[in-house]
This record gives sequence, structure tokens and C-alpha cells, in this order.
Amino acid sequence: MLKSNSKIDNRFSLIGTVCQLPKRYKSPNGIEHCRFWLEHRSEQFESGLSRQAWLKMPIQISGNQLVEKTQSITVGSQLLIVGFITSHKTSRGFSQLVLHAEQIEFID
Repeated sequence: MLKSNSKIDNRFSLIGTVCQLPKRYKSPNGIEHCRFWLEHRSEQFESGLSRQAWLKMPIQISGNQLVEKTQSITVGSQLLIVGFITSHKTSRGFSQLVLHAEQIEFID
């Protein structure tokens, strides 16, 4: 636990642009899911030097309340996603980091 008593052992936030149409599906136990890719680009400063940061990350949204919020997400939507990261196995057996969203905000 941190001195501030905040529990932030796995918190991740990312601002980016949706770069793939969201795929919606329902699991066998009835939970709704939405998955899409978010592209992030920014300028970061490290050791006094500027560098370009770029990544594409899969976003997983689960649960009826959050999935409802995804109905207006399209390619090009700018979003702030806050959640936790975990590893999923791809169909080829590779590990892939995935951001599981707990909060979604549209950026104007």
C-alpha cells in the first residue's frame, strides 16, 4: 500500500483514437462485451529529450452499463479510457496486453 493509502497497483489511463470498428458480442453467461483498438500518439520528455510515443492497444469493455456507452463509438472517436491491464492469449498463442476499461470519456 502506498503512503497515501491509495490502491493503484494496476491502474492505466490512455487517450487515443479508435482505429478499428468496435466488435460487440455476448458471452455464454449473458455478459455483453465490446472490443476495439485504440491508437495513441504523443510527445514525451525523458532525460531532458523529446521523443514520440506511439502505440495501438486493444480495449476490452465488459458489462451491460459500459457496453451501452459504446453505441456511439466509431472509427475516429477520441476517447479517454481508464481501467486495468492484463494479458490475453491470442489465437496464435502469443500474450497480448489488453486494457480493460472501467471508465470511458469522449474527448471533443
